[in-house]
Amino acid sequence: MNLRRYSYNAIVLAWLLGWSAAVAAPGDDFKAANQLYDAGKFGEAVAAYEKVEPKTAHVYYNLGNAWFRQNKLGLAVLYYARARQLAPRDPDILANLKFAQQRLGVDEINTPPRAPQRLLRSVIESRTASEWSAGELVGLWLLALAIGARVYFPRLRTGVLIVAVVGFVGFGLSTFALSYQVIGDHTAPQAMIITGETEARFAPVTDSTVHFRLAEGTQVSIREDRGQWLMVERADGQQGWVKSEAIGRITNF
Repeated sequence: MNLRRYSYNAIVLAWLLGWSAAVAAPGDDFKAANQLYDAGKFGEAVAAYEKVEPKTAHVYYNLGNAWFRQNKLGLAVLYYARARQLAPRDPDILANLKFAQQRLGVDEINTPPRAPQRLLRSVIESRTASEWSAGELVGLWLLALAIGARVYFPRLRTGVLIVAVVGFVGFGLSTFALSYQVIGDHTAPQAMIITGETEARFAPVTDSTVHFRLAEGTQVSIREDRGQWLMVERADGQQGWVKSEAIGRITNF
């Protein structure tokens, strides 16, 4: 009996130690990458940050900084954008993303030309998918609470109505924003031009006529994927075919 208990405890302890090591490892890798960055070894720091799992907003942010210090501004914008997806209201991420885009001269190109589009994007991008999902759940609970209160406390009409309206609006807005994010990320993934000036052509062939050019750091939506060629759309609606190696996807699937 004692032998069995000892064996069981040894197995549990080994599992816990293994789990602790797995949890601690990313932190150690992150610290090592930070040390390389602080030492000015930015290329090595990039390689070290890429090995860190899971990828958090801090990891992506530091990757953006490391690429920025190597004057690879397209890649810097890409990683800042990835960091923003995970921490959309972080002031440092937003400031560095804006600064990098301004350095490349693409901040206006990456902004939708119409005010309703700009407002819609700013609202939806202000929260993560998890936050919108939580808002959806809260709205649903408020609706359920209002229905229950109306049944058991019929005199509380005004209060119940207010709760019902808040729940309905919260649920509707969260559902719309969550659907927009999830469906948009799968049907038209967001990406960045990570090379120098890239030619967007009328057709997915090398000798096709150049339709327009995309500056490094330009954000685009991928409308069609043909392997070596991607149909992309700029914020102003312009569409063209570009080589896939010129693109870095903001969301990886």
